[in-house]
Amino acid sequence: MIIEKIKNKIGIIYLDKAEKLNALDKKMVKDIKNTMEKWENNDNIRAILFDSKVEKGFSAGGDLKEIYEDIIDKELYDKDRFFVEEFDLDKYVLNYKKPIISHWFGVTMGGGVGLTINSDFIITDQTVNWAMPETRLGFVPDVGVGKHISKLPQALGQYVGLIGARLFPDDLVKYNIAHILIDKNSYESLIEKLFEISEKYEAEKLLEEFKKEASKYAKELKETENYKNKEKIEKYFKKESIEEIIKELEENQDNDFAKKTLENIKKCSPFMLKVQFEKYFLGKEISQEETYNLDLKIINYAIKKAYIQEGIRIQIIDKEDKPNWPSKNLLDVDDSEVKELLIIE
Repeated sequence: MIIEKIKNKIGIIYLDKAEKLNALDKKMVKDIKNTMEKWENNDNIRAILFDSKVEKGFSAGGDLKEIYEDIIDKELYDKDRFFVEEFDLDKYVLNYKKPIISHWFGVTMGGGVGLTINSDFIITDQTVNWAMPETRLGFVPDVGVGKHISKLPQALGQYVGLIGARLFPDDLVKYNIAHILIDKNSYESLIEKLFEISEKYEAEKLLEEFKKEASKYAKELKETENYKNKEKIEKYFKKESIEEIIKELEENQDNDFAKKTLENIKKCSPFMLKVQFEKYFLGKEISQEETYNLDLKIINYAIKKAYIQEGIRIQIIDKEDKPNWPSKNLLDVDDSEVKELLIIE
C-alpha cells in the first residue's frame, strides 16, 4: 500500500498499490498521515519525498469502489469518512514543517494530485497524464485543487475544471502547478543529487540547493495541444455562463473539437457543471483552507442528493454510458441551490 524508507536524511513515502494504480483508500491515507507525523519532529529527517513504485504513474486518485461501498452502507453514519480523512491529510501536508518534494509521472489524477499539489517542489516528466475528472463522477474538482485551477486563465481553467481536460507536462510547469519538467530518464540521477545534498544542508537550505541542482535538468517548455487549441478553447469556454458554453458548442458541431468537447460535457452532471463554472471564479477570492471546507460541503451535498453514487455507478460499478443524474439537464437545476452551496461558511 505504502512503503516508507529513510535515506540520507530524506523520508521517502512510496505509493505501492499496482492493482488500482495507487488509488488512495482509507488505510493508505491513515498510513501516510501516521508516517508523516512520526517524521515531523525527527531531527534525522530533513525533507519528505513522495514517489510511486508503480510504473504506470503516481496515483489514479481515490479508491472509488471503496468510496461507493461506504456511501451505500446503511450501517455507516459518516458517509463522507474517506473525504474527511483525505482532506485532513491534505491540509496536514499543506502546513507541514519540513520541505516536501513530489514526483508526478504517468497517471496523476484526483486524490493523488490533492495529496501533493501543495508540495514545496514538484518534479514532473513527459509521461504525466494530469487531470481532475470529477464532474463525470457527480461532484467537482476537490481536494483543494480548485484553488489552483482558478489560477489558470479563464478559458483554460473552465475547460480543465468542467470536463476534466488534461493538462500536459509543459502546461503544468508554465502555470506553476508543477515546478520543473525533466526527462523521465533523468529522474534517478536527479534524486541521487538530492541524497547528496541532504547530507550537507538543513531543511530550507537543502531545498534551495536542490532547486539549483534540479534546474540543470530542466527541459525547455514547448507548445502543448492546449496551446495549439488556445483559440478554440477561448472561443468555447470564455463565456459568462455554462449555458453559453454549451450553446456555442452546439452551434459548431461541424468542428471536431467542439463535437468531442460537447460529447464529454454531456457525460457530466448538469448541476455540478453549474457549480464548477461558478466555483472557478470563487476560487480566486477564497483561501486554500476555505477551498477545502467548500469542497467537503459540496461532497456532502453530492452524497445527500446521490450525485456521487450515480457518477461512480456509471464509471466504475455498472460501466454504463448514460447516467441518470438527479438533475437531468441545466433547466432542471435550481440556481438558488447552486448559489447557496457556494456560500463560504
